[in-house]
Amino acid sequence: MKLTSGLRAALSLAIGFFITFSQLHSASIGLVSLGFYGIGIAVITLAVHLVKQRGISTIEAIPFAVIALTIGVFALLVPEGEQTEIAGFIALVTAWGLLSGVLELYAARKEKFSTGIGRDYLISAVFAILLGALFLIAPLDIVSAVGFFGAYLVISAVHLGISALTPAK
Repeated sequence: MKLTSGLRAALSLAIGFFITFSQLHSASIGLVSLGFYGIGIAVITLAVHLVKQRGISTIEAIPFAVIALTIGVFALLVPEGEQTEIAGFIALVTAWGLLSGVLELYAARKEKFSTGIGRDYLISAVFAILLGALFLIAPLDIVSAVGFFGAYLVISAVHLGISALTPAK
């Protein structure tokens, strides 16, 4: 969990900073960021679990990696056109937030909420579900939507970085 958290934190921070310091918060920037984020998360998840762990925990990581890879690939394949890109970005971020949040909530429950790892998964799940719910419920313009996605990435990076650097008890 610590290696995965550290690598996810680095990826989230890099893409979050890219969005933050990008002068154009357009749907195309959001889709490229989401694409690289999804593919990166899938590669990190699979690589760490295949190298470091064996057994059931690797099998449980596969759905998370598949969802991340699917969202990432779809984000890069959204057809050009302003309205299509906006709709695609909002739909894909909503799907990412809700699906990854539910999977991390499952992981938190499996690890038990009273453990450090369980609480880390729970916090990540809450961030993701809030992102998905925000995109699902609130009528966001594209500048705000891309900005909220960037904010999610930076907040998630800080949480995952702290999680990765906190010594195990």
